[in-house]
Amino acid sequence: MAIVRRKMTPGWFILLVFFVIGALLSLFPFIWMVIGMTQNPNDVVAGKLIPGKEFALNWQKISTTYETVSFFLNSMKIAFITVILGIAVNSLAAFGFEKYPSKARDRVFGVLLLTLIIPQMAIVIPLFKEISFMKLLNTHAAIILPSVMSVFIIFFLRQNFKMFPTEIMEAARVDGAAELSIFVFIVIPTMKATFASASIYMFLTQWNSYLWPLMTILTDKMKTLPIAMFSVMRAYTIEYGGLMILVCISTFPILVLFLAMQKQFVQGLTGSVK
Repeated sequence: MAIVRRKMTPGWFILLVFFVIGALLSLFPFIWMVIGMTQNPNDVVAGKLIPGKEFALNWQKISTTYETVSFFLNSMKIAFITVILGIAVNSLAAFGFEKYPSKARDRVFGVLLLTLIIPQMAIVIPLFKEISFMKLLNTHAAIILPSVMSVFIIFFLRQNFKMFPTEIMEAARVDGAAELSIFVFIVIPTMKATFASASIYMFLTQWNSYLWPLMTILTDKMKTLPIAMFSVMRAYTIEYGGLMILVCISTFPILVLFLAMQKQFVQGLTGSVK
């Protein structure tokens, strides 16, 4: 009974109201976005929060004008390939930096960390010339390859690898295990949450990428969802209902991914070794 009375005190009530208001403010953009899919452009601009009856018409307009399904599949393809290649490259680099000492290890890692302060705009032109020289413009490889190596992911994974016991590696070597086998069959299963967290971060980064794909993709067939949304916004008459549909389609995979892997994401950020 004492616990019940404590929960019903004015302080607890004020705190509950504060959290409810915060939750509503956080959810409002999503609610407005979903409602906007069913409205005509004038109602969206007016900010009406009453569901309309224009969803079928909005979908017809946006699907006939833009290859929505193709844009979605392009974004999924680019994001998944980036995650697979990125996790393979960055995890091996991070593991090497942490578990294989050398005289130049910390210096090289320090130089890599210094590259984090270089703004993206400073390397866009040289990178564009490089991709053009390699004849990769207007291909998905032009988007994927520059995104595979991530200094932040290497740093993040290395910090988590610090918690992995070196004694386990030594015991595996005594049993005759190769270095790559130790990494694949011992390290990765032990640190699933860490790899899941890094995968989610890389997926979100690539899924929301806009500037670089805009510069390297030239045809509608190769475009991604962020570029499609920009095309809708750039049109003479903006179809806000169709734009809300594209935004919802773009948000849905991220929402599902985070809800499905929320536990692993949090464990990966806090560090977990089983």
